[in-house]
Amino acid sequence: MRKAWDKIRTQIEARLPAHSARSILLGVAVWALATLISAAQGQAFAAYRGRPQDWWSTLGYTAAIFSVWAVLAPAIMAAADRLFASRLNKVQQAAIAVFGYLFATALHVALFVVVFWPVYGSGLPNPSAMVWPVVLANLDKAAFAYTALIIAVLIRRHLRQRPGAAEAAPERPESEGLWVRVGAGSRLVRFHEIDWIAAAGDYAEVHAGGRSLLMDRSLAALTDELPADFARIHRGAIVRLDRICEIRSLGRGDASVVLQGGHTLRLSRRYRDNLASVLAR
Repeated sequence: MRKAWDKIRTQIEARLPAHSARSILLGVAVWALATLISAAQGQAFAAYRGRPQDWWSTLGYTAAIFSVWAVLAPAIMAAADRLFASRLNKVQQAAIAVFGYLFATALHVALFVVVFWPVYGSGLPNPSAMVWPVVLANLDKAAFAYTALIIAVLIRRHLRQRPGAAEAAPERPESEGLWVRVGAGSRLVRFHEIDWIAAAGDYAEVHAGGRSLLMDRSLAALTDELPADFARIHRGAIVRLDRICEIRSLGRGDASVVLQGGHTLRLSRRYRDNLASVLAR
């Protein structure tokens, strides 16, 4: 077992950056542990009720349940991260998180039925007849899986915001671009690819080539670190100067900045001088 695990780890690390490989290996370990604990719990309850179950059948079904949650995990965690980085208050965030649980559970059940109908649907007339039994049988597992993902996001955010966390990060060639999160890993977005950057609470949202990518830095922290090709035009936005195609006056010193592609941002009077070179054209 140990040799097989070492072989898998070696293959993953050979194909992915170290930080991505560690994230995947940690996810696999957590998935395996959750599957074993949940299967053992199911065995214990079944024995207590006088209806003992076959261990391997229980383990297989539990692994199938958590494998679907593993597929959904990156999307759920990314959505939760964006939610907690938003400007919504705590009550609003909690309400959306609860609604997210209902949505994620429904999506999980639908995906499980589609994928595992040939395995667990025998004796039922059609896949829809499998939905309700799956919901009732997995309410506890759904609550556990969703809550664990939300807690993981909150812990990760807390660790990233600790004093000194930035200093502990490995050195990266920041002069070439910005490192942003992509799934469980990160990638370097070159400065020439970036169109504009928006504030997203304690984070920054990098817009590049039609994509929106989250970065673990605030807009204020980036202002003095970006090259001269960028300028802050509002308390919530920084633009790359060569992406500006038009500036429309709104009166009283305010204006709208139109970027290539048609996206429009607000230019406030406070930052008007930052676009002096563009206004002088």
